[in-house]
Amino acid sequence: MEYIVEALAALPADLVEEARKHFDGQDPAHDWQHNLRVMAMCERIGREEGADMTILRLSALLHDIGRAEERRTGECHAKISARVAGSWLMERGMTDDFISRVQSTILAHRFRKDRPPATLEEQILFDADKLDSIGAIGVGRAFAYSGVLGQPIQADDPDQHTPAKEFAWKLQRIKERLYTKTAQQIAIDRHLFMTDFFERWEQETQGIR
Repeated sequence: MEYIVEALAALPADLVEEARKHFDGQDPAHDWQHNLRVMAMCERIGREEGADMTILRLSALLHDIGRAEERRTGECHAKISARVAGSWLMERGMTDDFISRVQSTILAHRFRKDRPPATLEEQILFDADKLDSIGAIGVGRAFAYSGVLGQPIQADDPDQHTPAKEFAWKLQRIKERLYTKTAQQIAIDRHLFMTDFFERWEQETQGIR
């Protein structure tokens, strides 16, 4: 609790509440609790890596506020989040340069080959968001999101997506995509837990264990 309590305490209460409202009705893999976990991880990594914590805290708070609109319009939620964040921060008297740095950090939290995270704050938000996709939390989110999409947890059809397929195609690769040393260290244990889980899952589905 230490990291999230301190992160929230350092942010304007009205902005936190405004952001929280944008998570009403979100699926359990991308809800307000996910946002809080990313904020807490940014707080932890940011302190270790020497980041600009004001930029990082605001970016973490606002990085996913565009998800609801993404569901309605199909536009990338990072772009929506950056745009809305810009308006909110402008209303609160932030400078153009400051707002631009927050927006850039938000935009970089999604992996794009043509726009990889460049600044330390961009790399930390990217890493924190990805760390929430692995380990025990990552396993839980994979199964929760499969349920939201109406997917089975196990399937004979090789083309049917399942949590195990998500692990094989994406989650097991995340550890190698992280930027900061702190995140890479955190990922080692989370990756090991997740790998052990899906190895056991495969054995149980085949009746071996």
